[in-house]
Amino acid sequence: MPSAESIAIEMQSIVRDAAKPLLPGDTIGRQIERAARVLGMATGKCKRLWYREDKAILAHEADRLREWHAQWQDRQIHRLDHELNLLRARKAKWDKC
Repeated sequence: MPSAESIAIEMQSIVRDAAKPLLPGDTIGRQIERAARVLGMATGKCKRLWYREDKAILAHEADRLREWHAQWQDRQIHRLDHELNLLRARKAKWDKC
């Protein structure tokens, strides 16, 4: 069974991923606000997760964030696969020259 600390670290990581992509000039506050919007949660709750200040994380909250994160990871994999295929095609074109 995961410890409260390991769950807090996991939730912090999910919230920080939700703030991506990081934009030039972004403050931590802007990142937290963006993550809160993306995750559909209150900014204060998001901030507590960001800084691992939440005393308790409810199971249904953690499950919802994990589900969002799994979908986000799938989107990242598809995006990176697409970029890799484009690079391979470009390289193949250059190799023919």
